[in-house]
Amino acid sequence: MTRSDIDKVETDAKHILNQLGSLSSFLTGMDPASEGDACFTMPLSIMTEAMAFDVSVLYEVCNVVDNWLILEVARVFDPKGYREDLKEGKKLILDLTRAEGIYINEIKAFTSRKVSCINVPNEGCDMMGFVYLPESLGGGYLFGGDYCGEESRVRDYEASVCEIMCNFLSTILIKAQLEKLAVYDSLTGLANSRRIKEEASRVRNRFARKPKAVASVAICDIDHFKAVNDTHGHIQGDMVIKEVGELLSTSMRKHFDVAGRYGGEEFLLVLDETTGPEAIAMIERIRKKIETHAFPKVDQAGKPIPGDSLHITLSFGVAENRADASPCDALEWISRADRALYRSKHDGRNRATLWSHALDEACVETA
Repeated sequence: MTRSDIDKVETDAKHILNQLGSLSSFLTGMDPASEGDACFTMPLSIMTEAMAFDVSVLYEVCNVVDNWLILEVARVFDPKGYREDLKEGKKLILDLTRAEGIYINEIKAFTSRKVSCINVPNEGCDMMGFVYLPESLGGGYLFGGDYCGEESRVRDYEASVCEIMCNFLSTILIKAQLEKLAVYDSLTGLANSRRIKEEASRVRNRFARKPKAVASVAICDIDHFKAVNDTHGHIQGDMVIKEVGELLSTSMRKHFDVAGRYGGEEFLLVLDETTGPEAIAMIERIRKKIETHAFPKVDQAGKPIPGDSLHITLSFGVAENRADASPCDALEWISRADRALYRSKHDGRNRATLWSHALDEACVETA
């Protein structure tokens, strides 16, 4: 190696070290829980720009079945179009027992949980690192680059840089996933019970500084859900709960409403700046949407059965809370919606009931 080559390596290494400092600040200052895979944008650009890889790629580890590793191409930086085989969304199925061919570094990095930088002539990534996530949090990513020109040798410091970036990303993603688990329900992706009750309290507490504020909550329950579990199994039951959660989520107004899984097959909706009658009108639209929805029927392995579906209904209870009309606290507010839900169940299910003092008096008389 000539003196100029040594100087160039030292200059490149210093530049990349500076990039790692910027990456650390970037990852520390972002919220990967809300920004998705944006945390990989800067590492991918470091691979192609600072480290001069022709292509940088991010794979999501989808599954491992027996000796088969299933990867999905999540992100690709390939400005000159060198790798036609790497298209975002494409899935690769790799044999873990045959560490050879153009995906040798992907297999080696996954099995060793470390950086693999075996030179792959022509098409094939020359360096690949493993971004660790526990299986319960998603299973991890593979992240690396490909030198497609004459220079295909990976320097030792480049492998070290890739290892550092993978460690950075593992740390920030695990932190984000743990924070997400603390407030979101793992089955539906909605706010969990604690978080949705906190949201109701937050909206109620705002009444102190907004004397004209009004809001509503709604509790809904899947009708005859026990029969779904007993007849079709718990996997089918979980699929129904998950899909109901998706339907509720897509029916919420951004910045106004929050949906959460209240417990079991019950959901709690917090509808800000919404009167009781407005909430009933909104809930009726949701109720009819779910009533007419075909829920895919699944087999014991959770695979959809072609042409077979279930029909599910929901019962709702709604309660209004107003800052200018003796507002109740969040606990009583939710309790009122729950009592209205009980009335919907009593009256035949698949309906929505708005709480009122008269409803409570009628319940006392019935009892």
